[in-house]
Amino acid sequence: MKAYLFTYSLVCPQTQVHAVLNNTDAIQDWIAPFPYSAILVSNLTTQELSEILRRRLDDEVWFMVAQLDSQLVDGWLPSDFWEYVDNPAGASLRELLDRWSEKRKEKEVKQRHLRDRLFPSRIKST
Repeated sequence: MKAYLFTYSLVCPQTQVHAVLNNTDAIQDWIAPFPYSAILVSNLTTQELSEILRRRLDDEVWFMVAQLDSQLVDGWLPSDFWEYVDNPAGASLRELLDRWSEKRKEKEVKQRHLRDRLFPSRIKST
């Protein structure tokens, strides 16, 4: 399994692309952390994957497919997303999203506690 960055022109609605990604056996998993792009997981080569996507999308939709290699790619993503890029065969999208959701909930709880300490008058008594 390999991870790919798939990016496409805004001529195509995201809902249409997401439907194609959901209904393509060539793609084992995908996640869209940015608008008009997705990280895909597939066993196919870049060319094979690109050909399948080209047949499934309109001719007016421009796109690129690039294999991701964590030694050659850098940026700012949550560490769980890098796991998805580094080890697509071992990474579980469901687990990744569950962990990410849990981290966001923990952050919200911390922010709420801080807000309650800073602004105690806003706390409603029961």
